[in-house]
Order: sequence, then structure tokens, then C-alpha cells
Amino acid sequence: MKTENKIEIARNILNNAAKMNMSKDILLKISKKIDKYIVEYYHKNGGQKGEMGEEEYV
Repeated sequence: MKTENKIEIARNILNNAAKMNMSKDILLKISKKIDKYIVEYYHKNGGQKGEMGEEEYV
């Protein structure tokens, strides 16, 4: 699975978890996973702007 897809799926999960008033611990774990995927994305793409684009995730 592409890293971009992982980020998008994890973002959706985080948004749904927040809407369901999940515990802060769970939200933090999901957020850390998103951060990990973002770092992975930048490592694969040399820190350059890719298909995802900066404006989509600001």
C-alpha cells in the first residue's frame, strides 16, 4: 500500500475516533502512527513535494 494511502486512511480513522469521543490515549496513538507515515513518505520522496501536495495536509 502506498504511504499516501496509509496517511489518508489513518487520518480518517483519527477523525472518526475524535467524533466518537475516544480516549485521548487512543487519539494520541493514532496521531503518532500518522506522524510515522508522514516521516516515511518524506524519506521515500527525498523531502520533495509529491502527489500529496502541501496544501492538502496543512
